[in-house]
Amino acid sequence: MNSLHATPHFARRVLGTLAALALMAAMSAAAASTPITSDQFAPGWQDHARPLYNMGMARIGDRDRWYVPAILPRGEYVLVQRSGDKAELIDGYRFSVKGGNSDQYIYLTPGYGNVEALPVADVPPLKPQAPATAAVLQ
Repeated sequence: MNSLHATPHFARRVLGTLAALALMAAMSAAAASTPITSDQFAPGWQDHARPLYNMGMARIGDRDRWYVPAILPRGEYVLVQRSGDKAELIDGYRFSVKGGNSDQYIYLTPGYGNVEALPVADVPPLKPQAPATAAVLQ
């Protein structure tokens, strides 16, 4: 009798999980369809953007290796592809600079040019990620 009761409950959980996954996929597809451009950046973002240096093809197939300058101040950054005074956010690429003189590289799919690092603070639609210690306290 116990196994008969468990089957409908299990089926509801599976269907609920599948529905939640479908909803999340639809939300991410809608977010990906509208790119964030420089029209939505904070005023003066051009002064804070710093170029990355293309180091050519990486040993990892289908990727270009970009060097992050060690002179970037500590903080959280996103990548933008710049064209004059306009830029567009490269989705999915967010990184942190912890300071010091360590070499840091970003691997991108080929085809990008004029890639720059922009502080997250200059992109109001994005929320800064909470530090790990703050996430533990919540």
